[in-house]
Amino acid sequence: MKAKPERLAWLVLLSAFAAFCLLAVAVPLGIRYYVTHADEIGRADVESLAGTIVVEQPVGRGPTPLSKGERADVREGSMVRVDEASEAFVTVFDHTLHLYPNTTIRLDRIRFPRYGASTEPHSVYLTVLGGRVDIGTALSPQQPLDFRVSTLQGDSVLAADGSYALDVSNDLCETTVYRGYASVSANGVTATLGPGERTEVMLGQAPQPSTGVARQLLVNGDLSLPLSEGWLAYNNQGNDGGSVDGRVEITIDEGRRAARFVRVGGDGNHCETVLEQKIDRLLPDPVTSLTLRATIKLEHQSLSGGGYLGFEYPLMIRITYRDVYDSEAEWVRGFYYQNVDNLPINQGVELPRDRWYTFESENLLESLSVRPFRIMSIRIYASGWDYDSLITDVQLIEQ
Repeated sequence: MKAKPERLAWLVLLSAFAAFCLLAVAVPLGIRYYVTHADEIGRADVESLAGTIVVEQPVGRGPTPLSKGERADVREGSMVRVDEASEAFVTVFDHTLHLYPNTTIRLDRIRFPRYGASTEPHSVYLTVLGGRVDIGTALSPQQPLDFRVSTLQGDSVLAADGSYALDVSNDLCETTVYRGYASVSANGVTATLGPGERTEVMLGQAPQPSTGVARQLLVNGDLSLPLSEGWLAYNNQGNDGGSVDGRVEITIDEGRRAARFVRVGGDGNHCETVLEQKIDRLLPDPVTSLTLRATIKLEHQSLSGGGYLGFEYPLMIRITYRDVYDSEAEWVRGFYYQNVDNLPINQGVELPRDRWYTFESENLLESLSVRPFRIMSIRIYASGWDYDSLITDVQLIEQ
């Protein structure tokens, strides 16, 4: 090196030039990368719609209760807990989450680009630990959206400008798409849902094939299983001193598996022979129709029409629900084939005798004076003196 200092000089000059070129390229690229990828932590607005909810910030003073109408500004990592008598509304950027009773969520990630030149999406990640959440994602024409929902059963990616619902329990997650598109992944399998489709994911299993949003609210409505599966059978003698019970049993009639309600020897005493099923299910916010469908056959009624009070039919269907004001109400239909004594037939439908008839109600969401909010139960029963009636394929469909 001492013998040839010019070689050392050239080496220093070339090294300096290389470093200059590297910096000339790396610094702008680094700045560009930072500008396009830098993000900031966003916040979410939580409001109690009914009752008292609890917000748990990731750090801070611990759980904070919010009464109806109160709001809180929360950061990512926060938990929102809604009990059985409460509801909450969460706004993240322009996206909305409606939390129904008995729902808990965690806001895992709320990020947005720091600079306008960024191509990074708005990121919203949340975990639904249980309950029902309706999600509305806003249209983002200038900024992409990365909206992800995790549950114990799997993960979902929701598109912008969509309307979605997730029902989560310990064993099952049901994802419904009313508008937009969603990808549901579990156990290494991904299902893509379009508008008007839904899928179910059982714990540890892949998503089920997508189906339409129409949903049967009853368990064992086709009566293919024993009556003990989903139904409670009992008799109600009323207050007139009667002691002869009716019976309800599974039978095969003209190739149809049906429930048969029979009572003989009533001797003019009132009795109700009942099949009852508890439902206790909230109707989804975007629901457009609720209809009842059943196939019925009337073989005998000793009491004309609907009886002396208009509510003693050989077959009746009674749906109990709670409205948006949390008041309990009922929808009732009675079925009969004769009214020779011209007795009252309140909410009665005349059917042909000894013939299977498929009854389908009107859209109950449109016909009821106050819109149902939660379906509580359904009762199918024969009432009056002596009766012999059959029913099968009972469906209570929300869509």
